[in-house]
Amino acid sequence: MSAAQGVFLGAFTVVVLAVVGFAAVVLVSARRIDGGGFVGVALRRMARSRRERAEAARWAFYAHRISGFGIFAFLCLHVVDVSLYAVSPSLYDDVHALYGTAPMRVFECALLVAICFHTLNGLRLLAVDVADLGLTASLRLLGGVASLTVVAAVAGSAVILGPVT
Repeated sequence: MSAAQGVFLGAFTVVVLAVVGFAAVVLVSARRIDGGGFVGVALRRMARSRRERAEAARWAFYAHRISGFGIFAFLCLHVVDVSLYAVSPSLYDDVHALYGTAPMRVFECALLVAICFHTLNGLRLLAVDVADLGLTASLRLLGGVASLTVVAAVAGSAVILGPVT
């Protein structure tokens, strides 16, 4: 491993830790603000149903925030590593050789899932706002977003991981 690859992996580690830390902050805040799970069975019987509380939409909101931060954090790192070409084409090639490794290809699959979900959920939110859709239509669209994300992620991951197998 070259020094440039080591620096890139160090920066990549910082980005991954930042995303994990952000996700932890979002989920801890969600538990504090939304109350997390129910205290007991008695409260569960008195409470509204998961559908009435729009719990799926709430979790989609958290996933949207986390995926957006993750995409932005990697984009910042990617701009830096692509700009290495202006410094030295051989340095660029050295760092970009890491993208062909199996662990980085798995990370790219995770990035693909984040991009697909964030994009499709953003379009869902736009449709809900513009068309003034209700809860039922919003939840149906969320199901479509989840389904399309899985289909696109599986298809894209097959292409990304193809050279590894």
